[in-house]
Amino acid sequence: MNVFAKFVAFDLETTGLDKEKHEIIEIGAVKFTLIEEAGVLKPKILGKFQTFVNPSSSIPEEAMKVNHITDKMVEGAPDINTCLRKFTGFCGLDSILVAHNANFDAGFLRDAYEKNPQLIPANPIIDSLKIVKTILPELPNHKLGNLATLFKKKNLISMQIAPGEMHRAVYDCEMLMEVLVATLRRRMKTSDWYVENILKILPKYGGITMSLRK
Repeated sequence: MNVFAKFVAFDLETTGLDKEKHEIIEIGAVKFTLIEEAGVLKPKILGKFQTFVNPSSSIPEEAMKVNHITDKMVEGAPDINTCLRKFTGFCGLDSILVAHNANFDAGFLRDAYEKNPQLIPANPIIDSLKIVKTILPELPNHKLGNLATLFKKKNLISMQIAPGEMHRAVYDCEMLMEVLVATLRRRMKTSDWYVENILKILPKYGGITMSLRK
């Protein structure tokens, strides 16, 4: 029996852009697979993960303006070590991780795992930004929110777009899930999504894998 691959779309909110100086303050993830309805492949959510992370210092005002996460919201949240263990468990061993501009998110995660020694996930990671740029190079903007808005107008995705929810980890993960499937649907046939085929096919469309393990 053919089985569709599993994915984990993940997104981090941080106190800044430099992984050497800044910290993760929220981890969000959506685990999903594919289902076929009336001949169309659509994402099927298998689970959601969200946790705030208690940083070692106050959240800068510049970061709060972007992600709307305040010091009060992370007060009492678990430390990064605990959050990473929970995230690792959520991802499991058989999922492909995906992030939009994965070098940023994977870089922060890799640094966090190295500073908090524990099992580092070996799951392959793909960058949805590279995939979209490869398949839709003609678009003037490849930001996740803009892509989701455009795809919604074209009735390519089902979720409702709420600009006020953007830059919150789980919401961004749901957008990422929808955008990734809608984009790859343009090129990939049903059998390409099967577990035994997916990692062979993705590099053709910019889905070259990376890993948290160097």
